Amino acid sequence: MKHNFYLFLALIFIFDTSQANTIIETKTPTPLYKQHSFTFSNLKNKTTFLTMENDFYTFKDINQSIVMVTLFSTWCPPCRGQIPHLTNLQKKFKKNLFILGGLVYDDISDKRLEKFIISEKALFFISKSQEENLKFAKMIAPKLRLPDDFPMPLMILFKNGEYFSHYEGSMPEEMIESDIKELLKKMKKD
Repeated sequence: MKHNFYLFLALIFIFDTSQANTIIETKTPTPLYKQHSFTFSNLKNKTTFLTMENDFYTFKDINQSIVMVTLFSTWCPPCRGQIPHLTNLQKKFKKNLFILGGLVYDDISDKRLEKFIISEKALFFISKSQEENLKFAKMIAPKLRLPDDFPMPLMILFKNGEYFSHYEGSMPEEMIESDIKELLKKMKKD
């Protein structure tokens, strides 16, 4: 009797594990061809354009090969704290780096934004086109596997139109600088 019980358990185990190895064939949906266009304008009425097509980002009117898009708000303390570091990076890598700041979830007037830029010494391009900035944020957040209420500032680094890395929340300047230097080394090798 004891022998039959063990045989019965062995059969259940074999039957159960054979079911676990069954492969269920599913079809992966074909990604849809996606193209997005964005127009970013600053207080000086300078405009830059971004077109994203099949995960390749074309930044028109930007000559630098490294672009960092920073999504932030003027009321956000970590965002404000990041501004001096972004300004330092923009100065240090001016030849190779373009920083595009995009205001999101912010209802600041142009006059107050101008005062903010001066007081914070933000020496990089800041897009006041909140609808476009938010449209970009809603497109990029899912690609980065982030929720709609992503941590700010959100900084996305691109090299020659391809995504390289992103940073959620305030980041040490040295960490971002290290990544920029790594990109510059890769570009010299290419």
